[in-house]
Amino acid sequence: MATQGVQNAEAGGFVHHIVVLDGTSATIPPPSFPHTITRYRSTSASEIASRLQDATIVIGTGTRLSYDTLKTCGPKLQLCASLGVGVDNFDLEAIRERGLTLVHVPAQNTQTVVEHAFALLGAVKRNLMGLHGFVVGGGKWVDAIAAVAQFARPPKTNSQEILGVIGYGALGQRTEKMAKALGMQVLIAERKGAPAREGRSTFEDVLSQSTVVILTCPLSPSTRNMIDAAELRTMREDVIIVNVGRGGIINELALADALREHRIGGAAVDVFETEPATPENCPLLDPSIPNLLLSPHLAWYSSGTLKGTLEVTCKNMEAFVAGKPQNVIVGPSSPSS
Repeated sequence: MATQGVQNAEAGGFVHHIVVLDGTSATIPPPSFPHTITRYRSTSASEIASRLQDATIVIGTGTRLSYDTLKTCGPKLQLCASLGVGVDNFDLEAIRERGLTLVHVPAQNTQTVVEHAFALLGAVKRNLMGLHGFVVGGGKWVDAIAAVAQFARPPKTNSQEILGVIGYGALGQRTEKMAKALGMQVLIAERKGAPAREGRSTFEDVLSQSTVVILTCPLSPSTRNMIDAAELRTMREDVIIVNVGRGGIINELALADALREHRIGGAAVDVFETEPATPENCPLLDPSIPNLLLSPHLAWYSSGTLKGTLEVTCKNMEAFVAGKPQNVIVGPSSPSS
């Protein structure tokens, strides 16, 4: 359901129409320029064209704006704004062809995403969901280890862990810092297939040596299915994989099979190839898969991230309308309003 607000403009002045397609758990601060705004909690593919018919600015995070959609909808559209750092739901080719501008919100969620990654790791490593169920279910404590044992061996302490970081941007660097603070040994993966630069290990060595692998890289043609069945077969039997990067980096079917066959120790996933993930579109949503913990793409969520993201989104719109766009991914340097 939509909600709409209007800011009055001078008679005859241009009024931007902002459409927020999703992610409206909190209100974006009203921009200073004349505008109307319509907010939707979520938007399906079939609803996009009608909702963007009169939009000059579209804001979204989880709604997929495909090539065909962006080429044909919203004839007045000027600005696409991602309500986050990722822009993989926006078709960049269509945005370029239409002469639109695409902006995003960088570096707001780094700390909370990394904290969420380590929370997922701890929960899988210690089997906290299983332990909770055991206690609530009235299990006899003398049988606890046998009843909920997740691995063929006890979990490691942090000082025993070798953590491999795949993706060494802001998220990867913060992951390294936190891991070292916890006493872990850290390996930084080089790009797949490339020789290792100083301070890094080859991608293949990181996979074969790590007891924990945390994925913090973006999705691109070079990272799609970067970890598939072949890569999973090279990893340790006790490895725990945590993906807080993007869905599609790990082949979901291959990961499900590796967990079912106990070829890896466990996994935790916050991002999915198709979102929202459902039993119909995601093989990981099978409750019989062992040692798997899922969260619904909320690693970014914290009070600080939410406040900063909404404020920067407002400033991105104001800068665009003023002819001085900021945080630009695609677009001309001086767009018209």
